[in-house]
Order: sequence, then C-alpha cells, then structure tokens
Amino acid sequence: MQLGPAIRIALAVAGTVVALGATGYWMERQSTPLHEPGIPWGGGESPLATLEGEMVLVRGGTYRIGDESGHASGDAPIREVSLRPFYIDRHEVTNRQYARFVAATGYVTTAERQGGGWVYRSGSSDWEYVGRAHWRQPLGPGSTIEAALDHPVVLVSWDDALAYAEWAGRRLPSEAEWEVAARGAVSAGSAAAHRNPAEDGSANVWQGQWPRKNDLKDDFFYTAPAGSFAPNELDLYDMIGNVWEWTADPYEPADPSGELRVARGASWFCSPNYCGAYRPGFRGKSPASHAFNNVGFRCARDADPARDFQQPVI
Repeated sequence: MQLGPAIRIALAVAGTVVALGATGYWMERQSTPLHEPGIPWGGGESPLATLEGEMVLVRGGTYRIGDESGHASGDAPIREVSLRPFYIDRHEVTNRQYARFVAATGYVTTAERQGGGWVYRSGSSDWEYVGRAHWRQPLGPGSTIEAALDHPVVLVSWDDALAYAEWAGRRLPSEAEWEVAARGAVSAGSAAAHRNPAEDGSANVWQGQWPRKNDLKDDFFYTAPAGSFAPNELDLYDMIGNVWEWTADPYEPADPSGELRVARGASWFCSPNYCGAYRPGFRGKSPASHAFNNVGFRCARDADPARDFQQPVI
C-alpha cells in the first residue's frame, strides 16, 4: 500500500522519517485495537496567570547547534552560529491570545479559507484531512476550544502564524534562535539534548506504542495547557513537545519560494516508534499553507541594547 503525496506531507510534519508503506505493517496495525476514540480536546489546569505574554531575553553570542551524534541528520550538521540578542516568548501562543488577534483584525485562517485541515484523532490509524477543521475546531465539527483557551493554538499555517506575529509587533524566530533557546543556551551535546520525554515525562509527547496505545503518563492525549511542564534552563516552557513550532526559515535555504518552512520541537503526537523527533536539533518541515492540529508557534523580537540591557539577562 502506497501513501499519497498529501499523507506523506502530513507525516513529514509529524516528524517521522520512517516509510509506512509496508503492507505487513498496515495489516498488523489494522488488526490491533487502537486507543479509545472520542477523547475531547482540552482540559487541565493552566498555570498561565503569571506567564501570559512574557518574553525571555537570550544573550547574543556564538553557539554550537545541530543534530547530536547518534541521531545524525544530513540536513542539520553540528555547526556554529552567531546570534544577536533576542527575545522569545516564554510559552507557545495560546488559543486565548489568538482569539484576541482574530477579534481585533477579523483575520480568517488558511484552514478556514481552504475548508479544512490535517487532523489526528484518538482511535484513528493515521492522519486525515477533515473538512471544517480549524483553530476553533481542532478535531473537526463538533469539537471546541472552550476547555483549551490556555492551550497552544493549532491548525494555524505558517502564514497564519506570521500574521499574528506582525499584529503583535513581533516576528517568528529563526530556526537557529529557536534551537539556541530550546537548548537553554547550551551548545549541542549537552545532557538536556539527549533527554527522552517519552520516558521521563519532561514534555508532552506520545508515551507508548503508536497507534495502539498512548499510556497517558503525562495526563494529556492532545495538547496541554501552556506551562504545564517544567521550563528549561532559560525558563522557557514547552520548547520540546506539546506542538511543533513554526520558525521563520525556509527548509531549503536555496528555495526563494519558501514553500517548505521549518518547524521545530516535536509534539503531543511524537512517539518513540513513529517520530522520536523530540531533540533540539531535529528539523521538521511543512508547506507554509498547510495546517495541522499538532503545529503551533511562538514569537520572537529583536532586543534593543539601549533599552533591554538595563534589565537582567536570564
């Protein structure tokens, strides 16, 4: 059984590099009971009362980034980058924040204009394109974000993320900025880079064998409220897990069209057997116009030395 181009795009965003076209695998998968269907979107108590809208100042300097040895990726070699100081959101942009943007501007997202988006639902054996799925209905018609206002917004394309960032007076982080922030400003090869959240519960990822069982040891099947897990060394939340995060950069620097954009950090869908992309150096990718219910974003902005360095640098 061969996967069509659209399904392959969805799997690329989910972070997998594993071919799933083997007939035997599909037959085994279809004959095995899957996780109970019908799990609702949202839930959990939010710690955001003192966090919303905060940004963290990251020092400028030269940093070593890239995919770690043992997980070497041809498109993410270990390398040095020099960065100016910048601010980055302490947490992912939430539904509550995105709703304010939509209310203020009347913005209509890509999924709403296109009539649907890519969705994974509990009990399913794979991703599917669902009509009328969009950021307010992350599982499609009948679902809501009423219990997920402080969860990260999803089903937003790269274009939707950019529109919010510009409205907020911010921008999307470059992938180098994102990776430095995700590492806690520690170079590639640090202990944190080799943490496995599927085992230690340090981030919201799929725990168990996809798609048969999500053990839910972290209490969340889909997204978790922003800030539910311990922050990294820079006091940034959910840099790994919860949702993939769009960055500003095209996946192929030589492609001026920017059709494929880089996403980082993996998501609630990422399992050891199907993704395993919860490493700071792993590069995910997707067409800029596609929207998925495991992809969101956070914002960044340039630091102003004359003003910002009067404040403590974390």
